[in-house]
Amino acid sequence: MYSDLFFNFSQMTQDAGLDYGAEIFSQMAKSKPLFALDTGMKADDIWQRAAMVGEAIDLIEDENAKHNARQMVYFSAGIMGDLDSIENRYDYIERLEDSINSFKNSDEDFADRLVAIGPCGIDHDWESAEYEGRDHEYFDARTISDERDLFALEMTLGKKLSMPVLVHSRKGFRETSDVLKAVKWNKGVIHGYAYEKSELDFFLDLGWYISFSGAVTYSGKKAAQDMAEILEYVPKDRILIESDSPYYAPVPLKNTLNTPLNITYIYDYIASKRHVPVSKLSAAVDENFKKLFLD
Repeated sequence: MYSDLFFNFSQMTQDAGLDYGAEIFSQMAKSKPLFALDTGMKADDIWQRAAMVGEAIDLIEDENAKHNARQMVYFSAGIMGDLDSIENRYDYIERLEDSINSFKNSDEDFADRLVAIGPCGIDHDWESAEYEGRDHEYFDARTISDERDLFALEMTLGKKLSMPVLVHSRKGFRETSDVLKAVKWNKGVIHGYAYEKSELDFFLDLGWYISFSGAVTYSGKKAAQDMAEILEYVPKDRILIESDSPYYAPVPLKNTLNTPLNITYIYDYIASKRHVPVSKLSAAVDENFKKLFLD
């Protein structure tokens, strides 16, 4: 098992239950990954998510695995824009800031493990797995502008709290780049990278880290060649890797429920395209996580 930048435990276990989550954590913990970052979607969901993770870990019977699981888990907190949060963005940002500050200053077991803001950003990929069933008709020009404003507010909050940001950007490079240039808080990671090499240079030049999910294993022949170039091009001191569970299970598990256990396939695939041993890739990813989130 290798470290995982990005998974959503509550979505991963909403049907299978906490016993299933406990088994996943137990299997992950056996190899002592440096980090496994649980992400949310709502302004104040960090309390519920941390409680769920804690309950699942408590269900692990092996004490060593239980200890290792607690050591590997970290959290982020952010808002992915739906109609309500976009329209009421100032209230939501206030709730997010209050939630982050109160959690970090609490006596919760994971209070010191909240290390990032996000995911937040721009998503205009109406076929995106994360937003299956979402009503897209409300995304008129005004709503898109307000969505960009919500993203800018979250980036500004990251700057205010001096916290790295997990940026979600799909088919919205122009809006994303406009916000990054305006806010000038370039500490964080573009998660689940989904653009071309030209856009990659923009993010790298600003200082962003780049994370890849199992979606990189999906490409057809021409797209796979382009992605291979991107995977090889990202400097070793900027690369991160994520499962993005429960979505985007890598080949050969595509179209199944994804879990962090599948991240080994992603590491193997990316290591082969970068022509390095997977152990070397894993060490670079762990070092990058430490520099970005823990230093």
